[in-house]
Amino acid sequence: MRGLSKRKGSEVWQGKFRIPQRLWDRRDDLLKLGASGIGGSQEFTKSLGERDRSQATRVYRERLDAWEQLLDAWQALLDHGPQSLSQMDAVRVAALGAARRWEAFKDNPLDAPVATHGSFPRPVFVPSDATRIHLAALSPEAREAARLEGIASARRLLDGGPIERAKALQDVRDGRGFPWCFPEFRAVGLAMMEDARGSAISEDLGAAGITAADEWSRFLVGLEGMGAKGRLAASLEARLAGDLSEPAWVADAKQAAPPAPGPKGASARGVTFEAIIDAQVTKKKAGQGSKPMPDKSVKKYKRIAETFAAHRDSKNAATVTVREVEAWLDAMQEEAGVSNRTIADRLVAIGTIINWGKRQRDHRDAMAQAETISGRVELPSYMEKPADETSYTMEEARTVLLAARRESDASKRWLPWLCLYAGLRISEANTLRKSDFFQAEGLWFFKVTSAGKRSLKTANSERRIPVHPALEAEGFLAWMETAPQGQLFRDGATSLIGRWVRSKAVGLVRSGLSPNHGLRHLFVGLCRRYGLEGSAAEYLAGHSIQAVHAKYGSSDVMLPGLAAEMRKIESVLKTGKKEI
Repeated sequence: MRGLSKRKGSEVWQGKFRIPQRLWDRRDDLLKLGASGIGGSQEFTKSLGERDRSQATRVYRERLDAWEQLLDAWQALLDHGPQSLSQMDAVRVAALGAARRWEAFKDNPLDAPVATHGSFPRPVFVPSDATRIHLAALSPEAREAARLEGIASARRLLDGGPIERAKALQDVRDGRGFPWCFPEFRAVGLAMMEDARGSAISEDLGAAGITAADEWSRFLVGLEGMGAKGRLAASLEARLAGDLSEPAWVADAKQAAPPAPGPKGASARGVTFEAIIDAQVTKKKAGQGSKPMPDKSVKKYKRIAETFAAHRDSKNAATVTVREVEAWLDAMQEEAGVSNRTIADRLVAIGTIINWGKRQRDHRDAMAQAETISGRVELPSYMEKPADETSYTMEEARTVLLAARRESDASKRWLPWLCLYAGLRISEANTLRKSDFFQAEGLWFFKVTSAGKRSLKTANSERRIPVHPALEAEGFLAWMETAPQGQLFRDGATSLIGRWVRSKAVGLVRSGLSPNHGLRHLFVGLCRRYGLEGSAAEYLAGHSIQAVHAKYGSSDVMLPGLAAEMRKIESVLKTGKKEI
């Protein structure tokens, strides 16, 4: 078996163990969080205590299983911080600890340490200025009442029954009553417990498979351990007196399952990229008038996240580091067919997902340890194609419009005309419905909206567009009125029109030309050529700011003015004296 070897001059087999790089790089963080078992070497060997290879192999496999569990516990510690135990979990941990000590000392009760129930070292207590001022303002009677309340609180905590102790613990946790209303008293109590039972607490937690617990959980285990220690002492005394039966509390402790290692309410895998994206989708849907995240955006983010997770071999977003993202960048730049723009888009997407997780209520605590990517990873440079390269020329526009006239397929027949004479993105034109068209003061308009879960690029993309005279003259409105209700064109227009423009049916094969977006670019150019009012042109193209929407799109009264601006754009095709 790989990983097995013998020390020089020894017949005893030893096994090799290694801390993964992702954990080794954060060993200082693990030590600060209280993780145990981290030595000075990333790779090391340990004796298996066996001379026979088959026995050594069996032991090594068992040790490897335990080692993997420890590595998972360390990762969970990094992902979620120290484990938090409920009071009942603390009771089980303490009871199991006492039961183990019973098994250790039942044959020789005199070897057991003497119980010191309720014995605490008393650290120096320095009250804060706020506490000092508060106490000084109390009358002698009130101060004495507070003193007695403090004594009663301590007794309930140490000696009360289960219900009384539970209520007392809630008071300590929530800072209710004297002296728990002062934070420094709670801190002193935690310190006193660590001084009195720190090693026993760590031993009991470790035996339950818990690598590290927060200070409040350790306090609970210590407090419950005091009661369990008292029961252990009483049972050992009874055994010395001749009672050889197993105490009922030992049998109960053995039957009780220990708390599951790892943080409560969180997956051992941490926060996945998919969970963050799904939470963001839910957030976008919340509230009246909310705008859901477009389905294509959700798919894009998930696709990019899956690619990144495969590269780093982990779906846990809470452990992302800048170094990992930079390594991904390097790998993509060496990958054939991936442009610098695509790489930059992917890096921005990962940074966006991380930022979402850091702000989400259910994930921000775990995501606090993830390194922020945005602005810290240098994006590869790329050049936008010049608009005159991607846009249609007037002659190319005439070619595609004439080719569309020859088509019987509705998408090929009308989508190029809509993109040119309305400045639509192909995805906006493709999802138009019959119900989007309406009249105002005798003029035809249509709505570009996200209604019916249609996706737009930005919130400003929602707008109301006048039907250009060329579209009406071409017969588009007549065709639209006879079309059935619902979506006017079939899905998949981006690919369909792109292939069609490059095919023999149209024959536009110029390098750099954007078959779909190029018509929209030409529309923007025509707006400038014919002198449309600037904010109107911005509104029609969906580039507008909120102020432009208020001017042009907020009421039907404003729409005729927008139609007047649209009529400034002259038709591209001419048939004799008639322009269409």
